[in-house]
Amino acid sequence: MTHWLLLLLTIVLTAVANILLKYAAVHRQAGEANGAMAVLWDIFTTPSLLLGVSCLGIAVIAYAIALRNINLSVAYPVMTTSVVVLVSLFSAIYFGEPVTLLKTVGTVFVISGVVLLSQ
Repeated sequence: MTHWLLLLLTIVLTAVANILLKYAAVHRQAGEANGAMAVLWDIFTTPSLLLGVSCLGIAVIAYAIALRNINLSVAYPVMTTSVVVLVSLFSAIYFGEPVTLLKTVGTVFVISGVVLLSQ
């Protein structure tokens, strides 16, 4: 049971990380950074980017522990599909990204495939 909770933690942290990275990319202040090093410093001192990278790091650790007792052939499709669904949902809510019929149908097919794979 603990391993499934760790997989759930991985899913949530990975989705949150992606939202934070998108936020950092969209809302980063265009500073007066000149040169590659200044631009890199400007990017890597963005709080939402640092938090997103931290979430990814914690997610990797949780996922590695979860894989001790969950088959990779089940864990990976469940994790990636769940992240796709969460990121799509929150991207529509927070960034106004479109939710089209084609995306919705594709997501249903992917979820159906994961259900079949996990049997």
